[in-house]
Amino acid sequence: MNGPAKLFSLYPERPEHFAQFLGRFAAEWNWRDPLAPDFLNAFAPRSVFGDYVRAELARAVSRAAPHVALDHVAGEAIDLRRRGGRVDIVLSHGETFAADHAILATGAAPSRPDLPIDAAVAASPRYIADPWNLEAYERIPRTGRVLLLGTGLTMLDALVTLERRGFAGRYTAISRRGLLVHPRREVVPLRDFLAEAPLPTTARGLLRAARQELARTTHGRPDWQSLVMAIRPHVPALWQRASDAERARFVRHLRPIWETSLHRAPPRSAQLLERGRAEGWFAHRAGRIVALDPAGDGRIVVRLRGRGRPEIDTLIVDAVVNCTGVTHDWSRAQSPLMANLLATGVVRPGPLAFGIDADWQHAVIGRDGVPAPDLSAIGHPLRGVRWESSTLVELLQQAIQLANRLTGQVLAAGAGRIVAAAE
Repeated sequence: MNGPAKLFSLYPERPEHFAQFLGRFAAEWNWRDPLAPDFLNAFAPRSVFGDYVRAELARAVSRAAPHVALDHVAGEAIDLRRRGGRVDIVLSHGETFAADHAILATGAAPSRPDLPIDAAVAASPRYIADPWNLEAYERIPRTGRVLLLGTGLTMLDALVTLERRGFAGRYTAISRRGLLVHPRREVVPLRDFLAEAPLPTTARGLLRAARQELARTTHGRPDWQSLVMAIRPHVPALWQRASDAERARFVRHLRPIWETSLHRAPPRSAQLLERGRAEGWFAHRAGRIVALDPAGDGRIVVRLRGRGRPEIDTLIVDAVVNCTGVTHDWSRAQSPLMANLLATGVVRPGPLAFGIDADWQHAVIGRDGVPAPDLSAIGHPLRGVRWESSTLVELLQQAIQLANRLTGQVLAAGAGRIVAAAE
């Protein structure tokens, strides 16, 4: 996980809840985080957090009222049709589910960057388009050079995966700005300085307020990560207050800086990265891919232009891994469900083509501009509406808010059926 266990409880009023679960796992499997003084500050394996969520789901179902049931259907939802106060969810094998309310909890789709890539390279087993396809890493030679497209957390995940599988070669990571993922540090947030005045409505105003706060506390030499923690709770309101022009300005100029500042690396992964830099088997640079061509021997010829440089450099690598993360643009996602919902107008693109449009109560807004009473969204689809909508902090807040609203509706209308379409 990219944060300590104390940040991953499913119960905001009980921050120790996941840490206690982790302690039971550690006792059973003889596991420990060598860099953490206790389980509250331990960085847990992701699979353990998955076990925790499944266990809490099972516990909630077992304690639910007699008329409440949970059915899990394994299948791909490819379309959703609203008619007469009902919602029909169509699966790829032809089955249809009828619901009184549907929730789009689709997550985000893997990014497919517009690369000047030769068709032979795109079809090669040496080009990994999906970095979360663990079987694909088996096709990479154990030695040689790997090019990692991206310098954030996805890149670090790919690096850790390759190292665990015995790769003994060299890595080159490239991104347009060359901003490398930061190690996560335990810091105390600055005071809530944004609560002392009306929130700024421009990116420049936010920068000015942050610089003023840092200037006030220079004598204490605050860690810059504490500034991020002070700003983060206000991000939804800041985004909501900003105009489309200001949002576009933030995305164009500040988004990469904010992303690398907020989404930081767990200590052990960060240590691996620093060791690679110190020993010379990992390097990163800023630049843009000009071409990816086959070398003729299974390897890939990479032509890239460094940031601010006119000349083109050439690298010959043994594999390329797309580590650009996820896409929030539904029109670019390779998902039948997303494509069909956009085509039929059930949903419309969110601000700046991030996710889909919705109101502040999670009700999806379609092409007609009207919030749907029977269709909601949560998580990544709300990226354009709320901006930060992917980490557990935001997901938990959204889940609680949406659950409370739906519970009220069900109680008011009588028993109903809710279907969550999750990819």
